[in-house]
Amino acid sequence: MSLLTFCRHTCFLLLFLGLSLSLCLAQKEDNQGLPATLMFYNVENLFDVENDSLANDEEFLPDGLRRWTHNRMKEKFRRISRVILNAGMWNPPVVVGLGEVENSRVLKYMLYDTGLANLGYEIVHYDSPDERGIDVAFLFLSSRFVVSESYPVSLEAPAGLRPTRDILYVKGVIDKADTLHFFVNHWPSRYSGAAATQKYRLQAARKLRYLTDSLQRANTAPHIVIMGDFNEDHSSRLFTDNVGVGGRDDKTPFYAPSLELPPASGTLKYRQSWQVFDQIIVSRTFLEADSKVQLAKKSLNILDFPFLLERDEVYGGQKPFRTYLGMKYHGGYSDHLPVSIELNIAVPPGQDE
Repeated sequence: MSLLTFCRHTCFLLLFLGLSLSLCLAQKEDNQGLPATLMFYNVENLFDVENDSLANDEEFLPDGLRRWTHNRMKEKFRRISRVILNAGMWNPPVVVGLGEVENSRVLKYMLYDTGLANLGYEIVHYDSPDERGIDVAFLFLSSRFVVSESYPVSLEAPAGLRPTRDILYVKGVIDKADTLHFFVNHWPSRYSGAAATQKYRLQAARKLRYLTDSLQRANTAPHIVIMGDFNEDHSSRLFTDNVGVGGRDDKTPFYAPSLELPPASGTLKYRQSWQVFDQIIVSRTFLEADSKVQLAKKSLNILDFPFLLERDEVYGGQKPFRTYLGMKYHGGYSDHLPVSIELNIAVPPGQDE
C-alpha cells in the first residue's frame, strides 16, 4: 500500500469515527424532537437454560422435551434483537413491552449478547405466579425514559384456574417532556376454548379498568398506555364494555389505534384466520392538540417484516415464523407479530435552540 493510499484510508477512518461519535453524543445529550416508538412483542417462550425450582420450566431445558439448548437460546436472542432494531432502525424504540419472558436474567443475557448491548436499554421485570413461569417485562431506553415507579398487579385466580401473569405498571418521564403511565398485559389464554375461558379475561379487563380509573381520579389528564397480548381480538366487546375503549371519534376514555386497521389484519393466525390479539391502547390525552406528547398517526403498526413470516402450506398465504411447532423446534421468531405506535414529543421551551 502506498503512503498516499494509507493516508487516504486513515483520513476516511478518522472522519467516519468522528462523525459517528458526534452523532452518538448528540443523540445522547439531546433527544428533543425525535419521535418515540413504543412497541409490544409476545416473543413466544423466552426461557434461559437453567432449571427454576419455583416454575414449571422443565420443558425448556437442554434435556427437556423441547431440547432447549444454549445455542437455541442465543439464536432466539439474535432474532428478538433483530426485530427490535428493525422496529426503530436509526431511532430505536424507547419502550418495548414483552410477553412470555421467563425472568430478568434471560433478558440481561439478551441485552449483553446482541446488537442491543450498546443502546442503553434497562429492564423492569417482576416474577409472577404464572404456573408456566412466563411473565411480562418492560425494556426502556434510559437516555429517553426515566422510570420513577413500577410494580406488578396480581390477578386473582378463580377456583380451578392456574395462576396467571401479573399486569405490570411502569411510570416515568419521556424526553423530559411529560409523564407516561404504562400497563403491560398478557391476559389468560384460550387453551380450554375461547368461550370457556373468556370469564378469566373478563376478570383481567375489569382489574385493568379499576387501575386506570384509580389513576385518572388521582391525576389530572394522565397519559396512559395499555399494551399487551390480550388473547382477545381487538374488536371484542371485552374492550368496549369493560376497559372503555373506542374509536377516534368516540367519547370513551381510551382510543384503540387498532380499530383503524384494514380488514383481515392480524398479529397471529389460527388456521386460516388472522386476529389482532396484540395491541397498544392510549388515553385520549394523546389526541389533544395542546398535549406535549401526541399520537403521531391514527393506526397501529403491525410489524410484519418479511423475515417474521413464512408460507402457510396448509391454509394458504403466510403465517408467523415461530420458534416451535408443537414440541418440534422450528427455528423462527414467534407465533405473534409485534406491534408499535409512534409518538411526537414537544420540545420544552428553551431547549429548541
